[in-house]
Amino acid sequence: MTNSDFLKAENPKKEKAKRSRGRPKGTVSADDVYTRKNILDAALKTFSVHGYEGGSIAKIARLHRVSPPLIHYYFKDKEELWRAAINHGIGNMIEELQEIISHLSEVDSLNRLKFFVRRFIALIAERPDVFSLIIRESEITGPRLDWLSKNYLNPLYSVVLGLVEDAQEEGVIKNSAPSYHIVQVIMGACYHFISSRNRMMAVYGIDTHSREMRE
Repeated sequence: MTNSDFLKAENPKKEKAKRSRGRPKGTVSADDVYTRKNILDAALKTFSVHGYEGGSIAKIARLHRVSPPLIHYYFKDKEELWRAAINHGIGNMIEELQEIISHLSEVDSLNRLKFFVRRFIALIAERPDVFSLIIRESEITGPRLDWLSKNYLNPLYSVVLGLVEDAQEEGVIKNSAPSYHIVQVIMGACYHFISSRNRMMAVYGIDTHSREMRE
């Protein structure tokens, strides 16, 4: 028996009385929703700039004037907060894209792909923090990237892969390059177009976030 086990056996009431971190289950008030959203916005911004390792709960609290105990009240640890921030940032984006594409079944493959590109660029412009965070996390292999891939990247790439393969079958995109390679080129170009906003403004005076440029 370890010292920890011994202490648990000696103090069963004390062990039972301990309350784990994280919001207790029950009804959710409007104040809870508002507070939780503020915490997630702050966490998403911090993780997108400083990464997971640099985005401590103390730093999130300090940079965005959020109480650390309040963060722990809603989220038991940094990993839970990180995942919740990703979920908050992405929202129902994947489902929205899947639904839109499903409604375009009568449209030819090339125009479906063009529509996806325009919509995906708009989504990146609307949610810059979460996409910056995804790009940052994609540089390092590990459980966080595995989680991201399983929950978001794989479903997203599956949508684009289907569009590319349809276009290849119809002959509007050549089969000389693997479909997965074309998918990565498309996705990378979409993100680069939005992330180059400052450079494009400085060199050409063009705002890539504007609706006119995205369309």
